[in-house]
Amino acid sequence: MPHSFTSRRAALVLVLLGLSPAAAVAQQNSSNPYYEFLQARRLEGENDTQAALAALNRAAAADPGSAEIKAEIAALQLRKNPPARAEGEKAAKEALAIDEKNVEANRALGDLYTKDVDDGSRASNVQENVRNAILHLERAAAGTTGTDLQLQYTLGRLYLRNGEPKKAVDAVSKVVAQSPGSPQARQLLATANAAAGDLKGAIATLEEVVDYLPVLAQDLGRYLEQDGRPGEAAGAYTLALTQNPNNRQLKVLRIAALINAKSFSEAARFAGEARKQHPDDVNFPRLQARALVDAGDRPGAIAVAEAAAKAFPKDATTQFVLVDLYSDAGRSSEAEKVLRQMLAAEPSNSKERARVMNHLGYLLATRGEQLDEAVTLVQRALQEDPGRPEYLDSLGWAHYKKGELNDALKYLAAAAEKLPEHSEIQDHLGDVQLRRGALPEAIAAWTKALAGNGEGVDKEAIERKLQDAKKKLTR
Repeated sequence: MPHSFTSRRAALVLVLLGLSPAAAVAQQNSSNPYYEFLQARRLEGENDTQAALAALNRAAAADPGSAEIKAEIAALQLRKNPPARAEGEKAAKEALAIDEKNVEANRALGDLYTKDVDDGSRASNVQENVRNAILHLERAAAGTTGTDLQLQYTLGRLYLRNGEPKKAVDAVSKVVAQSPGSPQARQLLATANAAAGDLKGAIATLEEVVDYLPVLAQDLGRYLEQDGRPGEAAGAYTLALTQNPNNRQLKVLRIAALINAKSFSEAARFAGEARKQHPDDVNFPRLQARALVDAGDRPGAIAVAEAAAKAFPKDATTQFVLVDLYSDAGRSSEAEKVLRQMLAAEPSNSKERARVMNHLGYLLATRGEQLDEAVTLVQRALQEDPGRPEYLDSLGWAHYKKGELNDALKYLAAAAEKLPEHSEIQDHLGDVQLRRGALPEAIAAWTKALAGNGEGVDKEAIERKLQDAKKKLTR
């Protein structure tokens, strides 16, 4: 009786392994695939991979119709170090040729293609690998009892790569439901929500746990900023800094968020503290100068920018910050001095050199001085960076100041065509058209200036010019 029971149990295991009853009977007096299968598991546990593989191959030879054995061969080949990719892929496909729903074979192939995606191998077939990985992992998920968290997480990542964020949300939500404290799962779910256009969902996903998982605070801040809530974003970055107090990027993000939230004094204070903590970082004096200007402290901003320009003499961006502050404060001679020093230093970067020449040429044109030099400077800038609309505007403005209206119109019209939303260019074009006596064209340009981005213009002054031109047109 015990012998009969043992035989029935062995037969049942063989059936579960996909072994045909006929094969089971035939093997009673020959190689036993179930025995070899168990031997393979034992041998792999003892780190004897080659012997384990040999046992599985004997099992497969004894029952070539078993998808399970070929799937196990595939998994073992891919677990080897280094993995035998070609052999594993071949064995998995052979298993699926017998049973395309085989969970282990689909899982093995899905993991294989996912690895190809993640490590960038077979780069020419990335999207094909993504689609194949999804296909096989979906089949594996369909045949798995319960929720395989790792499988659903991987599917979520792949859905995002494949431009299917709603599917990613569905997959990763299953992971979060069973593992609510996983920062990786929360982060991925928030990313999927944001990609699906649900910023509120992304924020809620992180807000639920950020107090005890502050590692997620930086992501929360980013989504809050995207949602137009910079003040709350600054609070999230502050929380993130409690975990990583020396992180410069987080400090920059917090200061920028406070500026966007119009908390200028607080932004200036944090930027000043960061300047002391990181004296080698040029970002903090720039941010402090900007915050001070916005707070109404232009002298303080200039003092910060002057110190930064002295500390970082080769940083063009810092020098331009100082130039703009001088110009806005009506100290154009000091702005000119800085620009000429930059030009004398002969910047090696052609675009940087062009920017300096354009800036200096425009400054001279705006002052109405040294106009021949202004034209020459901007022409040289355009040689370095052809067709740039801001430079075309500067050249047109310099010609306008010289009274050369045809040349002014030529360059300003070209600039306005390239940047129709740029208020300052449209304002300049309106001034040229007025001087030419083309009132309808001047009115059209100033109307566009008022509807544009508003940068670099006095809208009240444009409105006055517009109304005067309309009155003249109706006389």
